[in-house]
Formats: sequence, structure tokens, C-alpha cells
Amino acid sequence: MATKLSKNNSKWLNASVAITCIILCYILIRFFKQVGEWFELEAKLGSFGLATQILSVIISIGTFIYILKNERTSSFLKEGFNEVVKVIFPDKNETLSMTWKVMILVLICGFILGLFDYLSAWALSVLPGLFA
Repeated sequence: MATKLSKNNSKWLNASVAITCIILCYILIRFFKQVGEWFELEAKLGSFGLATQILSVIISIGTFIYILKNERTSSFLKEGFNEVVKVIFPDKNETLSMTWKVMILVLICGFILGLFDYLSAWALSVLPGLFA
């Protein structure tokens, strides 16, 4: 059972690292495109777009490999995943109860802050008349 759970954990970790690296690749492509527009590199270098896309993919794949091969990073991710698995989420009734409590508390705080705002605005409008 433990080996099956461990294999399942490593699948989830590999998938999450892969998705993160795909997002990194997208961000890098957008970043290099923006830098190219700022400095007009697309006009100066003919294959700037292709080169930046290839560079972004290489950086993302390198990041993926580095994360999986680095023992400290992979053990940190495994420990983090094991802690997340232990989390007990509230059921539907608890969630609804807490949501209503938060909404009522926010309404009360908003009313109190609105009252203070109204009273301070009134006091500041009356204050100059007292000294005139």
C-alpha cells in the first residue's frame, strides 16, 4: 500500500511540476515578446521570435529536470505534498455556517466603519464654524 501511495504521490508531483514548467514557458515567451517590442528586436533580428520560443522551452525543460534531479527540492515537494494530503477540509454544512458568520461580521464591521466615517465627516464640517 505504501509503495502504491508513494507512486501516486510522485505522479502528482511530476504532473504539478510539469504544469508549472509549462506555465513558466508561457510566461517566458510573453516576456521575451514584450522585450522584443520594447527594444524593436524583432525588426533587427529576423528570427527573434523563434529563438526566444526555443530558449523558453529549453529553460522550462531545464527547470523541470533540475527540480526532479535536485534531492533537496524534490524532498521538499514530497514533504509538502504529504502535509497537504493530511489536511481535513470542512464539510458543506460547516462551510455554509462559516460563510454566513463571515458575511454577518463583515456587514457589522462595515456598518461601524460607515458610522465612524459619517460622524467624522459631520464633525469636520461643523469644526470650522466653531472657530470662525
